[in-house]
Amino acid sequence: MSRRHPLKILFLTSSYPRAAHDVASVFLRYFAEALAARGSEVHVLVPADGKSATEIDGAITVHRFQYFPLRWQKLAYGSGIMPNLSRSPWLWLQVPFYVLAMLRALLRLLRQERFDVLHAHWILPQGLIGVLAKAIHPIPLVTTAHGADAFALKGWLNRFIKRLVVAGSDAWTANTPATSSAIDDKSLVRSARVIPMGVDLACFANGDRAARRALVAEGKFLLLFVGRLVEKKGVDDLLHALALLPAAFKQRALLWIVGDGDQRPALEKVAKDLGVAPQTRFWGMVRNQDLPNFYAAADLFIAPSIEAPSGDTEGQGVVLLEAFAARACVLATRVGGIDAVVRDQVTGILVQPNRPNELAAAIERLLHDPALRATLVRKAFAEAKERYDWPGIAGEFDKLYREFLPSPRR
Repeated sequence: MSRRHPLKILFLTSSYPRAAHDVASVFLRYFAEALAARGSEVHVLVPADGKSATEIDGAITVHRFQYFPLRWQKLAYGSGIMPNLSRSPWLWLQVPFYVLAMLRALLRLLRQERFDVLHAHWILPQGLIGVLAKAIHPIPLVTTAHGADAFALKGWLNRFIKRLVVAGSDAWTANTPATSSAIDDKSLVRSARVIPMGVDLACFANGDRAARRALVAEGKFLLLFVGRLVEKKGVDDLLHALALLPAAFKQRALLWIVGDGDQRPALEKVAKDLGVAPQTRFWGMVRNQDLPNFYAAADLFIAPSIEAPSGDTEGQGVVLLEAFAARACVLATRVGGIDAVVRDQVTGILVQPNRPNELAAAIERLLHDPALRATLVRKAFAEAKERYDWPGIAGEFDKLYREFLPSPRR
């Protein structure tokens, strides 16, 4: 624990776990808990998936606000704000209500509590809301870009708002250089500090392989995908890659798809049309506490991400860190910020996105070479331990926060 004065921090975010087993932006819960372990008091302001409420989640105080009549309040959660807007354009009508409701809730909190720093997660809309609140109630503001806010929402107005948020923040961070580059340009007042999100190493390193492997017949290869079933995740390409495997490998391969989202019905149809439905199991949403067992059971973890038509893609890919920590061999695509996490031929294998044939060839290569998989796994775990464990990441942010405290508190 830090011996310096403990901080009181307020997170602004568009999603946060709604219950103990929920996986919605669960990495932010890990982040908040790591800060709390250093002695900080952490509050989270987040939209409700129902009525407004304040609750205690372990060491974290979570304030949830309602932004629309309950019957139609559908902007947040599910597949995420950007996919929700893409699927249902009428939800854009809720955006101004969301912004105003969050701003009102934030200003109320700032009047009631004294915070040392405000940390907005995602430049839009939370960063914008933080800048507006700071103009009324001065407070140090750190804004973090995670990916969708950087790669999607193009157009001159969105670029202008992003620059406005960056200029109005005391500091802004990005999880990878690619996320930073998607926003950064010569007109910005300051460049991003690249600080990645982390992984709970102790949790994911202790998965029980036998717990899930008991469901896999002897001699079978288990391929694993974990993530939301939305376009940018590229699961359609993964199903096509499975269908392209040589017969000998296809007969021995099983694909487990863990996660849910708008694309699930379409993907189930693709699996059926390609003739790989018997080898494919859609698990739906799985409790975060159970994920380490899935990773531990896998012979190969695959992240076939692409760039969606909106421009949205992976800023970092926290699931890659989970796979590293769980000692699962990683195969991913070279898109967004993934190549900042996975070092090709060192901690995993990278192929080009939107190319199922390359994905299939890499799957075949890795399943054929257990020695290569073991080498990649060993180096990936060492990297996760050295660079991405949450206590170290929380320490970097703690140092950043303290730069903006009044001198007596430093």
